[in-house]
Amino acid sequence: MELERWSELSAAVSAVAAEFERHPGDTYSTAAIVRVHLRAALFDRPTSWACRAKNWKPSARPAGLPDQSTMSRRTRRDDFESFLRRVGERLGGRAAPGPVRVVDGKPLELPNHTTDRDATRGRGVGRTSVGYKIHAVFSGGAMPDAFAITTPAVPEKDMAARMVGRLGGHGYLPADAHFDASWLFDYCRHHGFQLVCPRAKPGTGIGHHYVSPHRLRAIEMLEPPAGVNTFGLDLYAGRTDIERQFAQLVCFGGGPTTLPPWVRRIWRVRNWVMAKLLINAARIRINRKAALSA
Repeated sequence: MELERWSELSAAVSAVAAEFERHPGDTYSTAAIVRVHLRAALFDRPTSWACRAKNWKPSARPAGLPDQSTMSRRTRRDDFESFLRRVGERLGGRAAPGPVRVVDGKPLELPNHTTDRDATRGRGVGRTSVGYKIHAVFSGGAMPDAFAITTPAVPEKDMAARMVGRLGGHGYLPADAHFDASWLFDYCRHHGFQLVCPRAKPGTGIGHHYVSPHRLRAIEMLEPPAGVNTFGLDLYAGRTDIERQFAQLVCFGGGPTTLPPWVRRIWRVRNWVMAKLLINAARIRINRKAALSA
């Protein structure tokens, strides 16, 4: 299975490399740096492991392998991030996303005794935890439409607004009750999306403060009279798709079940999670090709 995923990843890297401008002062191309990074993530090993030729099959190994210090320096450059993003665009496909996109967040927890200076405490899975969090918007593609890595202290509402602001298009945006805020309803509508989430306190009044008309619209969609216009309820039932996508992301072999001990500081977390998203996209593409050929 790793061979199939590596072939898919390698093909995408090669396609991007053909159009990617190489810095004249670099000993190793950005494509080579990306290959080493993805190889380490695919086999859940530190980057230093992928810098050693003995850990590669001759047919897959780049002509030259950078050392650990080179990898540490190059993976913090803008061209590395740009290259990964283009690989993601290629693996994710270019089909237009559907009218329904789902937003949510998933904690990436660390041990409570961690000394990571960037990790902070925040809301985790049913408790307060320390670590990071991935925020994502999905619409059924192999890659998220938008995603970001932050610490848990960053509010999910703020990150949802940031991602919606760069989505483009229009449609419905199902979310859970943590996103229930009038300002976010207005912001999403300004960018072409109707946020659809239940009230944080269902069964109560709406209060005497400002209430967004788009929040009222969501309440009408999710709390209709019995048997009358179930469109909103049917739409919201699809929100569980993102829960499955998050679950699939961490349950397959090579998925980011936890942050390994060598992935600390936020730039390493971002690079590691991006690599895992690309590996997951390769897995999805392989499965879809198999389903089409069956």
